[in-house]
Amino acid sequence: MELEVTWGRTIKVWWAYFWRSLVAGFFALLFSGLLGFVLGIVLYGAGIPAEDGRIYGGILGGVVGVLFSIIPMKYILGKDFGDFRLVLLKKEERTLAPQSEPQPAE
Repeated sequence: MELEVTWGRTIKVWWAYFWRSLVAGFFALLFSGLLGFVLGIVLYGAGIPAEDGRIYGGILGGVVGVLFSIIPMKYILGKDFGDFRLVLLKKEERTLAPQSEPQPAE
């Protein structure tokens, strides 16, 4: 049964996503920092200028951030919020009733 979208329900879903996004963002920051450090060492060893390394590091950090942003959404799908659950439902395909062929006039 579909429920009305109320502010209370909206805030519950938002809060569930928001705090998980903060945690995921923190870990994305740590992970991208570690990857950026390794990338910086590799690029320095390859003789790439530091300015180019900053650009590559920024791109890497952005990609990691986007990938980590998916995780909180995955965790709240199917979550029980007390009086409702957040689930995905397959849309019902609407089929038209078969039309009968016109009968020849007698």
